Amino acid sequence: MKKIRTFCLLFGFAAVMLMPALLGRWASRFALSGVSETADFPDLTMEGILSGSLQETLNTWYSEHLPGRDLMIKLRNQAIFSLFAKSPNSNIVIGKDNVLFEKEYILKYEKYYPPVTREYTEELCGKLTQIQEKLNERGKEMYIFITPTKVRYYEEYVPDCYIRANRFPNELGNYEQFTATLSQYPLHVYDSIPYINQRMESADFPFYYKTGSHWSWMLSLEVTADFVRYLNTESRFSFPEITTTVHPVAEPLHPDADIFQLLNLFIRPYDTYFQADLIANPRTDEGPNLFCRGGSFMGQTIAPLISNGYFNQDTYIENTLVTHNRFTQSSNFSDYSEIDLKQEIDQADIIILEVNEAHIPVMSFSLIDYIIEHPEILSE
Repeated sequence: MKKIRTFCLLFGFAAVMLMPALLGRWASRFALSGVSETADFPDLTMEGILSGSLQETLNTWYSEHLPGRDLMIKLRNQAIFSLFAKSPNSNIVIGKDNVLFEKEYILKYEKYYPPVTREYTEELCGKLTQIQEKLNERGKEMYIFITPTKVRYYEEYVPDCYIRANRFPNELGNYEQFTATLSQYPLHVYDSIPYINQRMESADFPFYYKTGSHWSWMLSLEVTADFVRYLNTESRFSFPEITTTVHPVAEPLHPDADIFQLLNLFIRPYDTYFQADLIANPRTDEGPNLFCRGGSFMGQTIAPLISNGYFNQDTYIENTLVTHNRFTQSSNFSDYSEIDLKQEIDQADIIILEVNEAHIPVMSFSLIDYIIEHPEILSE
């Protein structure tokens, strides 16, 4: 009996030691999704050995390059998700009926974080009005484009503990405070939320998928079509009307399962997915030049207009990415000083500032303040 126990212990120890090498043969099939920092192999120096820093950095490097690491992480994540109904990613919340949410959006919508104040939105609208007036003097048009979060329309699936976490029940939310202030200023605003609220009464498609943080392509293109109708009313330029076609697809299109992918599981995305295509008549003229700044929700609204030739020239800035000429040229930036904003705005006829309701506290990611601090950008 003792020999059998000793053999089992030795066999188990050998299996554990050899597992990384064995799993490494299949590692390439189980690449992880998301953003991570990769540690470089450390420089071997006597100073590093004596201080202990070499051992520490070597341990970090090995843990990130361990053969079979990605597979073992997926095994762990799948066990946490399937056996305990918990999220293996601290930034993602598993709601009722396995509807996924980004935690940040829940905490902002449910007012766990303090919402913006009236003083903030008045200062913001004052700056926006100042910029719009300068642009109007030069014959340019500026539009604010407001987009919603998933939580607004799927709050019933948010875990109850987050609903109870509201720390500011008597305060207006970010969107409510911002739009209340906007109504007092002469700004050109396209707010997609009233249109979506109206569309809810008759829509026969999902607004958001269980597995994604962004709206479905069906909803985003309907909002795009409504935005075009708004421009045809407000702008001196005209734009071809839009229709859409929809058909089911076996696999989700980006970003229909964007936050599901960040869970790094073995199972496949578990919703029913559709593809929506934009159909528009070609322009009969060159069209205006565009400058737009916002977040990822522009990728399903403004981006299709650019791709379909609605604008002659385009500067599209999403998060830290800047693109030109229908996305054929792109680069990343970390500071606005790296972009010739004066040149970009000089060539533009229409300026669009998109803001998701969750990001109203940081609208346009400091672009507004940067322009105010550098008045030469808007000068002739």
